[in-house]
Order: sequence, then structure tokens, then C-alpha cells
Amino acid sequence: MRRDSVLPSDLRRWTKLALARYRVVAGHKMGQHFLVDQEVLSDMVAAARLSPDSRILEVGGGLGVLTAELIARAKRVVVVELDSRLVVALNKIGVGSANLTVIAGDILQVPAAAIKKALGLDGQNDFDIVANLPYEITGALVQRFLWGDLLPRSLTLLIQREVAERMSVKPGQMSLLSLSCQLKGTVKILRSVPPSAFWPPPKVQSSIVRLDLRPAQDFAALLAGQSIEVVWRLARLGFAARRKLLVNNLASALPVTKEKILQLMIKSQLTVHSRAQELSPAQWLNLARAFGEALPPNFWRGHSSKN
Repeated sequence: MRRDSVLPSDLRRWTKLALARYRVVAGHKMGQHFLVDQEVLSDMVAAARLSPDSRILEVGGGLGVLTAELIARAKRVVVVELDSRLVVALNKIGVGSANLTVIAGDILQVPAAAIKKALGLDGQNDFDIVANLPYEITGALVQRFLWGDLLPRSLTLLIQREVAERMSVKPGQMSLLSLSCQLKGTVKILRSVPPSAFWPPPKVQSSIVRLDLRPAQDFAALLAGQSIEVVWRLARLGFAARRKLLVNNLASALPVTKEKILQLMIKSQLTVHSRAQELSPAQWLNLARAFGEALPPNFWRGHSSKN
């Protein structure tokens, strides 16, 4: 399946000409910043660990710079692109490539069934995501493909460095995003990417990050029968006011006495001084287990927290 790249050596000049051809004002509509650095592109492809059997979902294909490299190496590539002008560009990049399908639409709205059909998935979700993401959709996309009904094996993303760091931080600086990522898999930042790697250059630094999801059986073993919904309801309450102690956040929102909450925290090897950002994924699971054992199953009905 491997073939030489169809891309020109001067990606920056080619991108400027292509944007003019398709009448796209880069950097304005939908926050588009196009990758023009060949070395970064090569590192993205290497990070994706493609094989001739790979089925790839690309998000926001743009002018097709990354797409061209993917279709040269993978068995099947499906690109979801919102901008209708760029859909035209992507189809031209893929002329003669039977392994490419371009879906015009919003990746947060395209039905899972349509993506599965385009990828040719039969039963198991045996595919990977590779994308130079528009920064503003990173959080929503990660949540969809970590917790929805269409789960990839991995996500290799070129995203804002600050978000990549939030995904991979250690206890002490945790957030709902990092908890979500680290519950479902392992996160590794592979390299930093300067603004000059894009046209037009964004005002922030970027990073290539890879998130490998746990196989379903491993995730089930990690939960050990614990309801993930209880974990999330506790976590959302815990992170509601980061400066407050965890016990105070929980006590202000749950119809349980502060003394009872503290008792359950101590049972989970936490202290009265613990804060949400200090807890590891394992500690959140232990806390949810303690609440689950101490309170009846119907306790959480009607007491869900706000996102």
C-alpha cells in the first residue's frame, strides 16, 4: 500500500496557493491552521504506527496534507470535514485512491453508524484516530471517542500544548479532562510543535499527543464492578470549586452529612485536606466504591451533578 508522497516539498507555498484556489481564509473561519512542516507531518505519521491493515478516522482533513500520507499507508481512511470547500480539496487529493472516503459534516454530530460503515468495521471498533484538530473541539472530541459508542484503539492528535499537558498531568494538577483520559487509557506527549509549523501560525504552542485506550476487558477489570456513573458524579462535584477542599465540595451538593462524607473519604485513604486535583484515577475509583457500598443504589437518582 506504501507509495511515495504526492505532496510538494514546499508545503507552505503550496498551502497558500491552495487556500487561494479554494477561497479559504485560513485562521478565521473555524480556527483553521494548516500544517506546513514536513518534519512534523512525518512525526505525526510515525506516531500513528500505521500498518497496511490500519483503518483510520481523520478529523478536519483540511487541504489533505495529512490525508495523503494516511491513504498511502493505511487500508482505509475516512475523513470528516466540516468546511464544504475543503471537502472538494480532499476529494481531489484522493483521486484514484479507493481506500479514501470523505464525509462532509461535523464530527461531533456524524452518527457512529455512518462512520462504522465508511470504515468497513464489522463488529469490533478496530480503528484509530489521527488528526490535526481545530483547537476548540479537542475536549468534546476526546469525550465522544472515550465514552461514546464508537471507541478507537488509539488517538494520535496534534493539539494545543496546554490541552495536551492537561490530558497527561499527574495528581496535584488533575482535572476532569485528565481524569477522563487516564481512566480510559494511557497518555503520552511525543513532541512540541512551534507556531511556525502552521499557516497561519497560531498564537499558542502545540503538541503531538498519543492516547492509547485500554481494551474493554482491561477497563472492566479496572472498574471491578464499580459504576462509572458514580465516579463521574463525585468527580464533577469535586472539581466544581477547585480551591475548596473535596469534603466541602461534596457536602455542599450531596444530601449526606459532612461527617459521613469524611468517614467515607478516610475509608478511601484520603484526608480532610484532600482536594479533587490531588486524586489519582485509582483514588477516585476507591472513593466511588466507598460511596457505593455505604449508600443504596437509588441514592444517586435525582442527585446528578451539572457538567
